[in-house]
Amino acid sequence: MSGPILELREYRPTHSTDIHDFHQVVIGLSGRMALSLDGETAQSGRVGARNGVVIPAGVRHDYRGDGPNRQVVLDVPARVAEITGTARAFAHEAFFALDARLLALAQRVSASLAGGQPLNEHDPVVREWLMALTSRLAPARHASRTVRLNLAHIDARLHADLAAPPDIATLAREAGMSVRHFHDCFVAMAGETPHRHLMRLRLARAAALLVADDTALADIALEVGFNDQSALTHAFRQHFGLTPATWRREHGARDAAH
Repeated sequence: MSGPILELREYRPTHSTDIHDFHQVVIGLSGRMALSLDGETAQSGRVGARNGVVIPAGVRHDYRGDGPNRQVVLDVPARVAEITGTARAFAHEAFFALDARLLALAQRVSASLAGGQPLNEHDPVVREWLMALTSRLAPARHASRTVRLNLAHIDARLHADLAAPPDIATLAREAGMSVRHFHDCFVAMAGETPHRHLMRLRLARAAALLVADDTALADIALEVGFNDQSALTHAFRQHFGLTPATWRREHGARDAAH
């Protein structure tokens, strides 16, 4: 690779592994992807619409798309990182939350790349992207970047009782963090807020229960943590684009056919 390449990609829902000789940054625009890094310290996280991940050259990474997704991907040769003075942004593998500058830049890049053509190192947007990343990931912020959360453990704690899950203060205390720091680290590693994550888990469980048997919708609502059937129906339609009744009818029939 002769220079940095900035483009939009969608990752397939299959497990893949890669190691490359250039640095890479992946930032989510929509959907989600799971990713594990096997660098200085092994860590796993998810890239969503509010976070990104730095993958230094030579770091093995396993990844898988989680349904439809769109990511902004920047591939940067080590030589270019040195020339542009941005090498420190790629010194460590890390998940990170997007600041206001990167959020705005991600939207601009998405619009610029809508035609499908990647941008090369001569495009000013690529240089601006490198500068913004370096500012966000400078060594002065290294301590906040390297905090790890065990997302699998947090998911298990929430799944154990979706109707009355541990609150964020409890999860923060168990992680040895303040509530604010836990929230920031969670967004950096999961790409969504703890509240949005819990809502997604509740709706996924409700969707599974709807096609498992004929349990009444009101009972499913209470089991997954909604106050009533109306609240579940509203959230379900917003998330899936279908009412629970329609989901049960369509997906239940599909499963029975298989």
